[in-house]
Amino acid sequence: MEPLRSTDPARIAGYRVLGRLGAGGMGVVLLGRSPGGALVAIKLIRAEYADDSGFRARFRREVAIARQVRNRWAVPVVDADTEAPAPWLATEFVPGPALSEAVGSGGPLPERGVRALGSMLAEALEAVHTAGLVHRDVKPGNVLLGLDGPRLIDFGIARALDDTVLTATDVIVGSPGFLSPEQAQGRRIGPASDVFSLGCVLVYAATGGRPFGTGPVEAMLFRTVHDTADLSALPPGLLPVVEACLAKEPGDRPAAADIRQAFAEDLAGGSWLPGPVTHLIAERSARMLALPDIDATSLDAGAGDGPGGGPESGPFGGPDTGAGTEAGSGGRDTTAVSPSPGRRRFLAYVTGGVVLAAAGSTTAWLVSGGDKDPGGEGKGDDGKTARPELHIGLQADLSGPSAAIGKGQDRAARLAVAEHNARGDAPFTLRLTTVDDGGEEERAKAAVRRFAEDPLLVAAIGATGTDAAREALVAYDEAGLPLLSVVDGDIRHLNRIFLCARPRNDMQMLPVAEFLGAYEIDQVALVDDGTEYGRQTTRFLDAGLRGNGRTVFAETVREGTRDLDAEAERIAAKRPGAVVYGGGWRDAGRFAKSLTRAGFLGPKIATQAAHDPRFLAEAGEDAAGWLLVSTAADPASVPSVHPFAAAYRKRFDHAPPLFAAEAYDAVGLIASCAEKLGREKLTRQDLLPALRTTSYKGVSKSYAFESANGMYTGTGVFIYRVERGRFRYIGMNGREV
Repeated sequence: MEPLRSTDPARIAGYRVLGRLGAGGMGVVLLGRSPGGALVAIKLIRAEYADDSGFRARFRREVAIARQVRNRWAVPVVDADTEAPAPWLATEFVPGPALSEAVGSGGPLPERGVRALGSMLAEALEAVHTAGLVHRDVKPGNVLLGLDGPRLIDFGIARALDDTVLTATDVIVGSPGFLSPEQAQGRRIGPASDVFSLGCVLVYAATGGRPFGTGPVEAMLFRTVHDTADLSALPPGLLPVVEACLAKEPGDRPAAADIRQAFAEDLAGGSWLPGPVTHLIAERSARMLALPDIDATSLDAGAGDGPGGGPESGPFGGPDTGAGTEAGSGGRDTTAVSPSPGRRRFLAYVTGGVVLAAAGSTTAWLVSGGDKDPGGEGKGDDGKTARPELHIGLQADLSGPSAAIGKGQDRAARLAVAEHNARGDAPFTLRLTTVDDGGEEERAKAAVRRFAEDPLLVAAIGATGTDAAREALVAYDEAGLPLLSVVDGDIRHLNRIFLCARPRNDMQMLPVAEFLGAYEIDQVALVDDGTEYGRQTTRFLDAGLRGNGRTVFAETVREGTRDLDAEAERIAAKRPGAVVYGGGWRDAGRFAKSLTRAGFLGPKIATQAAHDPRFLAEAGEDAAGWLLVSTAADPASVPSVHPFAAAYRKRFDHAPPLFAAEAYDAVGLIASCAEKLGREKLTRQDLLPALRTTSYKGVSKSYAFESANGMYTGTGVFIYRVERGRFRYIGMNGREV
């Protein structure tokens, strides 16, 4: 990273600019930090381009289509302003080196690493091509290396397949030495061109050289079109796939999916990178921790009120780590807390945010006469609507794999609506529209279309399933309809209408980091299950721990692995001080049994995906003692949620499931925000910016968002220990109750 120049801005929107990452003909790339501490790479376009209406239209389109690429190995767009005087685009920042730097300084990657690289980059290209795009500039400099895998960056010259602006004859876009023959000749290109470029990248990764040599640009282009690639130094095991990628005719090359499948077996188990590159990534990550701290914020220093209260102790019964806590329904004044500089940087890196003060409790609604309007229809005794109506949508899985959670959210939302409508001072009547998406993508998009057709519907809550949420986001964006989710913490699901009303998947690991530090556990086994969720819950923790001098055994035990006993024995043989598992409840339960059989007696920690009664059933007595971090306030054991649980049980004759309290809070948050606006006629456009700048205290946690991207800024992580076959709540945000 280079220092800023006098012409560079100090801030862009809500982002503090920290330094320069690079520059090119179209503009400059800057490193920025959000108000919550998350690092982003910001591409700032030069003014001369911004003044061109044709360019601005293309840039607007580029941002829209770039948001459609959602893959774990493609760096996501997190924010943008296409209408600013100097338009800009922000993507997630990856602290690792580019492939060109890693190979240039440390030499070629081993064959297994190249095969893993090929599989993951092919998966990223598969997502690019599915979105109807061609990347056009796949090269080592556009591949950043992370501990869990590569990241394909720079969609700056990607265009839709039917875009004729950059597919005209004699126009060459890309990097010589990694271009396809058709690209070198200025012909129209398609996905097969990216496959050819990928083949060139794999040759470079395996040999340190380019398949068509070096020298003048004209000579490289000529050899690309007419000569056979030099693959003499390529390991024999890579030859068949790479040769197919480098076929001169586009129709003779494999699809990205074929490459992914050919190399897929090399993703399982152990680190995919050699030791020197792993150390380089850890060093780069540690350097990011030393960047200037985020502006001072407030953490609740109180104890004993709602979640997070209690004696000065660590998150799992150990010494206090000074993390602070977030107030629950009791509500205390907030005061500034100043943890040590090193720890403050680590918190900013791992969590990407800290808690803001919140207000507007809904606790009073729980004791109101909610039964006056059981259906939440908001009609008076004469059957006529007495107040203006405001509609809220709930997209939930009521009939699929997450039906238990979906039904609980539906009931909790209806309870909140009925209690709001029973208030005599409510300025408007709420009406809830619930649509069952069954956890399916197409039904999810159909739900959004139904919501969009209702002019009085100003916001939606959903969805229960991750796949349904991912597909629905594009439709919500097109409709300009704010979407608030209390379930989805996927860091890829960011766009202009989304509000993530829970800590991100990676952010839930903060109490784990505190625990490991409090008990000075220096050797940690981080186990992911090969899924995107597993990687997100372990990736930043991995880099942060290494950057703070700890030894990390990064293990991938793929979802559905049959012989978990062998994997558990292999991990236990490394003698880690603790095991952190970042997978789903089913394999977590099986893995718990295997760890017991392997004789591992140290701390065992799981994430929210295992905070499920089915984990307890699967693991049986081997679940005893497991620690779990979760963003869900368990109604059965979190004190601040007990009044809600009683009201829910009274109305529905059933105990509320996980995430029911959060759905109740979501309705309250939307209603509170609408009330503060004080407008008789409220539109979606009015509500979205207001939601992103509001703060609200619910029964489960406090809510606040980063105005730039809608991410939750609190810590809001609950800690549970499995005792006697149940989850016992023991603390929140690093404090024991």
